[in-house]
Amino acid sequence: MGTGARSEGSGDSEDDAVPVAPDRPVVDGRTMSPEELREEVEELRDERVAHIEELRAELGDTVEELASRFDVSARVQARKDETVAAALRQVDELCRLMTGKVADVRRFVRERPGAAAGAAVALLLLIVLRRRRRKARAVSPEEG
Repeated sequence: MGTGARSEGSGDSEDDAVPVAPDRPVVDGRTMSPEELREEVEELRDERVAHIEELRAELGDTVEELASRFDVSARVQARKDETVAAALRQVDELCRLMTGKVADVRRFVRERPGAAAGAAVALLLLIVLRRRRRKARAVSPEEG
């Protein structure tokens, strides 16, 4: 007694066992015990279940990937977080740099107070002159 399906029109020959579909195996039960047949069928079933579970996992991963690509708000949030982190790193670096420069300026002022006072006066004079020029430019177009 064979458990495989035979195609119609096949003769009574023992070697004519042809599966109904190419992906279905032909099992010839004449050479196997019922226990061996059950084990073989169970093995095939287990392999198919494992294959289906693998396909489901792959499909789930694909759907998750596609969903993340279409989730614009999450992508924008991630990009914002990256930008903020980069800006904070730059601010920290700038603070360290400025701390070092402030220490250099303090040392310079202690070592050469006259030169530091002269530089401060020159800077103040430069600021005053620039403000006067800006006022003069702003007033002249109104008068002319």
